[in-house]
Amino acid sequence: MIGRGHGVYRRDGLAMVAVIWVIVVAGLLLLGFNKMVRVNLHVSHNAVESVRARWLARAGVAAGLAALEQDDPAWDGNWDPWYDHSELLGPVELAGGTFTVYAPPDEAADPSQPRSGLVDHSGLLNLNTASEEQLAALCDLAPWQVDSILDWRDPDQRARSSGAEGPFYDTLPLAYLIRNGAFLTVGELRLVREIDDLAYFGEDANLNGLLDPNENDLSARLPDDDGDSRLRRGLAGLTTVWSYEQNLDAGGRPRVNINTVDKQTLTDRFNLTDGLAEAVVSHKSSGGSQGNDGQASQRFGKIMDLLEVKAKSSSREDQDADRDKVNEITLNWVAEHLDELTLTDEKTLPGRVNVNTAPAEVLLTLPKFDEAAVAKILQRRATGEGPFQKVAELLETVLSEEQFQAAAEQLSVRGSVFEIRSRGVTDLGIRHDIVAVVDRGQGMRILYWHQSE
Repeated sequence: MIGRGHGVYRRDGLAMVAVIWVIVVAGLLLLGFNKMVRVNLHVSHNAVESVRARWLARAGVAAGLAALEQDDPAWDGNWDPWYDHSELLGPVELAGGTFTVYAPPDEAADPSQPRSGLVDHSGLLNLNTASEEQLAALCDLAPWQVDSILDWRDPDQRARSSGAEGPFYDTLPLAYLIRNGAFLTVGELRLVREIDDLAYFGEDANLNGLLDPNENDLSARLPDDDGDSRLRRGLAGLTTVWSYEQNLDAGGRPRVNINTVDKQTLTDRFNLTDGLAEAVVSHKSSGGSQGNDGQASQRFGKIMDLLEVKAKSSSREDQDADRDKVNEITLNWVAEHLDELTLTDEKTLPGRVNVNTAPAEVLLTLPKFDEAAVAKILQRRATGEGPFQKVAELLETVLSEEQFQAAAEQLSVRGSVFEIRSRGVTDLGIRHDIVAVVDRGQGMRILYWHQSE
């Protein structure tokens, strides 16, 4: 009996140990399940917050589009709702967070504080139309950097004296094809020989257009900078591939092509005398290219060539009849009608620079522009006098006749392509960024879209 009792106690003890192990294992499983549930809830919560941040940023893009739709496209500048409008463009509070549409600040503003607005790409230098002199002046590029950019975009395989064509890129450790055509994006510059970080980024390491603390501390943190409390932007912040002006006047009417215009249009629309209208129609530019018929197919190479046109002498009777008509084309006349005239029937004119929005670095690349002229333009913006509504106003208040003749046909007072930089931030700090480039001239068509992960 005693032995049997020991056996019962042994079995009961083993059963107790087994029960304890079952409880321990179950407890561990329960703890693991509880942790897994909390992790899944945390992940799900983050996913929900990420979606919320994304839609907050999308709301900012919608607000930017709305600002453009409210705008009068006749001219664009710092009085427009798209340029700086904190109530519309942020920070704007919505359910669960805020959105902000931001842009680089004005020239005279705090360089570390963003503007609540959009970026006008007509205020940037177009990589596909900029001259050699303009590229060299923009970011103090070396000759071999300028030549390499020009070789990248031209259609031939003849390398400039210090440039690079296909054979150079073929010999790289990871070879790739040269474009030999227009740049499709500004980022393509990173493929061009010798366009290094300094040329591409300048001091703006994150390309936000703002002077961040690490961009104003000399060499303490990357990037290296000069510590002068001003942001020196590189090519990425000062160039574009999308800028253009529609070949329409401020009223939305097609411009008059002086290379194909008839005499009747000149007399009816511009009140030219018969003799002057005839002289314009019959004018042949020595720089014109020859067509199949042997005639000059491009009679005027520049609108300013109109200044060379002189009416034939007329009789006293004709002079009396033409007393109230235009019998001489002057620079003031060209300036007044510049917005109505063109050299081509193309629908768009790429690369024109909007003097109402271009930064000083871009304005200084324009032909004959000097620091005094640029200072007058920036001063007008800062005083709130209002944007230039016509290029002709520059002749009246800013530029000499020589400067106006040299640069006027590269200038504009309005834009067609705008960049919307929108940031959505939830109440818990989850952030999402979207950059959208919009072509207003073609019904708010999206040209470029990038969003953070």
